[in-house]
Amino acid sequence: MSSKHIFISAGELSGDLHGGRLIAEIRHLQPDIGISAIGGDVMARAGAELLYHIRETSFMGFVEIIRHLPFIYTLWKQTLKHIDMYRPDLAVLIDYPGFNLRLAKALTKRQIPVVYYISPQVWAWHQARVKKIRKYTRLVLCILPFEEKWLKSHGVNAHFVGHPLIDQISQTISTADTPKKVVPAGTEPFIGLFPGSRQQEVRHHLPVMLEAVIQLKTRHSDLQVAVSVAPDINTSVYESNFQHEWIHWLQNSNHQVIREADLLIMSSGTATLEATLFGTPLIVIYRLSHLSYLLGKFLIKVPYISLANLIANRRGITELIQRAANLDNIVTEAEKLLSDRHYRDKMIKFMSGVRQKLGKPGTSKRAARMILDLM
Repeated sequence: MSSKHIFISAGELSGDLHGGRLIAEIRHLQPDIGISAIGGDVMARAGAELLYHIRETSFMGFVEIIRHLPFIYTLWKQTLKHIDMYRPDLAVLIDYPGFNLRLAKALTKRQIPVVYYISPQVWAWHQARVKKIRKYTRLVLCILPFEEKWLKSHGVNAHFVGHPLIDQISQTISTADTPKKVVPAGTEPFIGLFPGSRQQEVRHHLPVMLEAVIQLKTRHSDLQVAVSVAPDINTSVYESNFQHEWIHWLQNSNHQVIREADLLIMSSGTATLEATLFGTPLIVIYRLSHLSYLLGKFLIKVPYISLANLIANRRGITELIQRAANLDNIVTEAEKLLSDRHYRDKMIKFMSGVRQKLGKPGTSKRAARMILDLM
């Protein structure tokens, strides 16, 4: 390894995407640096040596975390063993607060500086965690415009660097020529389904999404549907149960589906912000196990679950949560967005306003420079 070494911890898919871009910029500025990580394929391709892959670490919800406690214990012990062996000069933590905030404390005890890139959403829930962030991080690099002010008001050294999706989507738009269409040209409407990046999200969301588009097909005979399947997600059961030539099962085509679709039905998450930046109308749904939902409802302190609505501080995108994420509501909202031009244009205008708040391109480069300066 290089004489200089950074350890990066990103426990899920969105963290892997942002971590990969960050690593690419760090290596561009300092090519000989050593980087080891908990991450995924994007970070590995950018040059990180993976200690654990996100396919092993990506789970959420109180019940699911309890079920995975034996693995989490092993992950913790092996991570500390790796850190003690290589003694990184600096650690970068990307979201994943349940694990990473505990890791921040362990790193600080070892006198290893900690940068938090993509801060845990402590303003949304579990606000007591801000004390740990203040105590165990040297620097927090924020990607949402309201986070810097909130964190600074709690004594945290925080800086807004812009949102990395701005770079990602700008690059997608500028480099995309005229790729082969996801669905046959001339067929409409085209609906994209994004059931989530975790297996339990897919289990909760995909059946009702598929039932909705089947009902919409009776009203729109030319309807085409693409299901965007996240890496390491198994959809074979659904594919065998929904064998229709107009339903396409796709991997690694998120941006193309988002860009071409007339409407998206999406699990709450980073992909909803990507849709917002592309300006494609969407419906956000989210379902959890009943116990996880009750606990979350008690703890969560914000009025919305979608990032676009939070950034705008108003509801411009429909959110259907838990029982509201039912067949009738999804079909009704989808029909309105497909058929009511005024309603559709109002949402597109709202999304344009959200994009303006997210900063200029160059997020990953700004973050990389600040990290290397601190090191």
